Amino acid sequence: MESLERCIETRAGDFTERGCSFLGCRVVVCGQINNVVHLVHSPIGCAYYSWDYRMDARGYCFTTDMDEMDIVFGGEEKLLKAILKAIDEFNPDAVFVYETCSTGIIGDDIQAIAKKAYELTNVPVIAFQCAGFRGRSQNFGHKIACTSIFRFINNENRKPIPNSVNLIGDFNKKDSKILEKLLNEVGIRVLCTFTANATIEKIRNMVNAELNLVMCSKSSAFLAELMEESFGIPYLEVNFFGFENCCNSLYRISEYLDANVERVVEDASWIKMVTDKYREKLEGKRVFICHGAQRAVYWIKPFEELGMKVAGIATHFGIELSDFDGLVVDNISSDELEELIAKLSPDLIVSDDKVRHIAHKMAVPFFNGRGQNTGYAGFEGFLNFAKDVVGIFDQKIWRLTRYDFSL
Repeated sequence: MESLERCIETRAGDFTERGCSFLGCRVVVCGQINNVVHLVHSPIGCAYYSWDYRMDARGYCFTTDMDEMDIVFGGEEKLLKAILKAIDEFNPDAVFVYETCSTGIIGDDIQAIAKKAYELTNVPVIAFQCAGFRGRSQNFGHKIACTSIFRFINNENRKPIPNSVNLIGDFNKKDSKILEKLLNEVGIRVLCTFTANATIEKIRNMVNAELNLVMCSKSSAFLAELMEESFGIPYLEVNFFGFENCCNSLYRISEYLDANVERVVEDASWIKMVTDKYREKLEGKRVFICHGAQRAVYWIKPFEELGMKVAGIATHFGIELSDFDGLVVDNISSDELEELIAKLSPDLIVSDDKVRHIAHKMAVPFFNGRGQNTGYAGFEGFLNFAKDVVGIFDQKIWRLTRYDFSL
């Protein structure tokens, strides 16, 4: 397991295109936990990503709004008052305090303040030392979040529940609902989805699972490794996106747990027949994927099942694809992305909203791969996915626009 303390040299421009450690901790991993107050110890600008990046963000996000006087004289007293005020006003299950670059540089001891606030209120206060400069990208923030939240998991009364799992690395509430329903159908109980729709109590009970299912290894395999080392709970990396991936993952899970997979797969066969009809409209169309590493891997097979060809992939964290012979570019800048799109001339761009404006400017149909309006995981999700992809091409606007890729 890679050490959390590993230091990787940064390069000029890294943070202009990638998210920082703070974003990886606060927004990617922690933001979906229910009934938690997120307190960003920073000038107000660092609290920009509060709810708009992930639509399933839960709870409340506040900032201590550090000003020049606070930077000069320190903001520990201000932080303590903010924590106590948040607990009094919102009665949360926990308060998450996030260090940022400015408060990390001046040396505010957020760990000591968190401990003092807990002693005064008996409400858990977790301090995340996730200043943006602490890592080369947001991936380091993922590890900080997993390591800190791991302290909530209680091993004192471990009582493994038969046929139970945790879904680790699922941050879409709609996907988690579909997957919980699917796993229940095969006879498996989901104790916690980390972190889509998680609660502090559910996180504490993660210790009772027989198996951990890791959906995003880049963000959360670190937590599964900690649980295997500390509690002996094995973990399995799974992919529930696309019909074939979903079948394969269910059969692999059945090797560990008692799961009635054959019946569920047979019952879902009608979905494959429906999506095969959508394939007639999508056959031969070329798609360009620009996502974080794990999401990019997810989408290759589903698009191929719809008859589409993945023309290229751009990521921000680096991936190894032994079974993909197309173009893969890592750490791409906005200018490079436009140049690559112009060169590949794809029929569809798949990304999140950070790339939407580039796709629209270049008059290329855009598809949000995060599934903000519906879930794309599982058999049911694959049907939603196929419908939405076809729906993109059915929009008349794309027949009225064009972009000169020769420019």
